[in-house]
Amino acid sequence: MPALDPDVRNRLLLALLTLDGLVVGLLSVAFAYQRFGGVALPVAALIGGLLNAVLLWLAAGYTSSPLRYAPLGAWGLVVVIAGGFPGPGGDVILSTSGNYLVQTLLLLVLGVGPAAVLSWTHRLPEAED
Repeated sequence: MPALDPDVRNRLLLALLTLDGLVVGLLSVAFAYQRFGGVALPVAALIGGLLNAVLLWLAAGYTSSPLRYAPLGAWGLVVVIAGGFPGPGGDVILSTSGNYLVQTLLLLVLGVGPAAVLSWTHRLPEAED
C-alpha cells in the first residue's frame, strides 16, 4: 500500500479534528444544562473547553495557517447556530432566560477559554511542515 503524501495526510487529519470539534459542540449543547444532585454544574462546559484545547493543540501540530482554529470554529458554529437559533417549532436549545443565562454564558466562556489562553500565550506547538 503506497504511503500518503504528508500534505494530504495533514489535511485529512485536520478535517477529522474539525469533525471532532462538531461532535464536541453537539455534546456540549446537549449536556449544557445537566444537573447533578439538583445543582447545575458546568461540567459540559469544562469538558468541552478542555477538549477544544486538546483539538486546537493537535491541529496546531499539523498546520501553521489559520486553519488550525477550524476545530474551535466548528465547535462555535454548532453552539451558536444549533443551540442559539430557534428551530422549526420555535424552541431554542440554549436559553438566555432566567436561570439558564449563567449556564449558557459559562458554556461559551469555558468552552473557548482554555483554547484562547493557549493561543494567546503562544503555547501551541509549531507545525511539522
